Amino acid sequence: MIGSTRYAAAQLPVNFLRSLADVSAALGIDANRLCMGLGFDLADLSNPQSRVSLRQATLMIKRALEMTKGRDRGLGLDMSAHETIGSMGLVGFAMLTSATLEQAIGLGIAMQKQTGALLDFEKFEEAESFSIRATCSVHEPDIQSFLVEEAFGVFMNIARTLVGNEFTPTRIQLSYPKPVHAAQYEQLFKCPIHFEQTQNVFTCDALWARKPIATQDSLSNRQVLELLQTNEQQPFNESEFIESIERIVRRDLRNTVSLSAVASQLCMSDRTLRRRLTEHGVSYQAVLDDLRKNRALSLLNNSRLTLDEIAYEVGFSDAHNFRRAFKRWTGHGPRQAVQLERHAE
Repeated sequence: MIGSTRYAAAQLPVNFLRSLADVSAALGIDANRLCMGLGFDLADLSNPQSRVSLRQATLMIKRALEMTKGRDRGLGLDMSAHETIGSMGLVGFAMLTSATLEQAIGLGIAMQKQTGALLDFEKFEEAESFSIRATCSVHEPDIQSFLVEEAFGVFMNIARTLVGNEFTPTRIQLSYPKPVHAAQYEQLFKCPIHFEQTQNVFTCDALWARKPIATQDSLSNRQVLELLQTNEQQPFNESEFIESIERIVRRDLRNTVSLSAVASQLCMSDRTLRRRLTEHGVSYQAVLDDLRKNRALSLLNNSRLTLDEIAYEVGFSDAHNFRRAFKRWTGHGPRQAVQLERHAE
């Protein structure tokens, strides 16, 4: 599986898990139990030099969700209420000293790896709106709604810190079914909430994006950005190289990006990109197939979508070609794969 090395590599900062431990403790859960047997403890989560793998983070989150099962509130939304822009460390300070909300969000997205984010974020603009799209790079349906809840709740906190408590999104689209605690969404976001959509998107009026930030300071911003850039890992190590390609392709799986276009965006020749992929033991088609497979598995959990609609979302012209490809990827047909997954649960 593409990305399996990244799944087990200890590269994630522990900011996110530290917040999860804090909110769990506030709910009366022994946070030590969340870490037991995972290769780290609570003290490690207080060490800014600590790093964990995506596998470790996923297991800790699943434990927290299991321990809080039966509540009529969303753990992700409750967690976001405990987090501030300061929870993002130096990246949060860089956002505080940015000129506008759009610049701050762009900076946060560019530096998302340094915050320990478990989702991939992209921003995009339309005529009168500004949006952030959240996607899960690893197929983990058990925790996806939790991650999106937390992320969108944090977006609210950050935006209100930067441009004022009057900030309100215009709409929110969510790829998962309406939960029992849907009223908590309405209370927090105070905007139309659309569940069972094809994407997770947080949208606000474009006027908010251009609003200046009162704590803006260009010198401090430059200083902290230089420090963050110094702390960054060297570009294009094994995981980052593949991840950079995936991020470009993932922007619109409906329209396949050519290898040449990816090479251009990475500022390298087609030949160099092919050589680097070969060095990593993978082809461009394999990267594309893995992204399509994970996206398809996520969409198949939405019973309202037809196979034709899912096929279109992952770049196929019809359901027939999609079925053939899906069986090649997984050994099963699309609907059979969902049944097997539910049975395994």
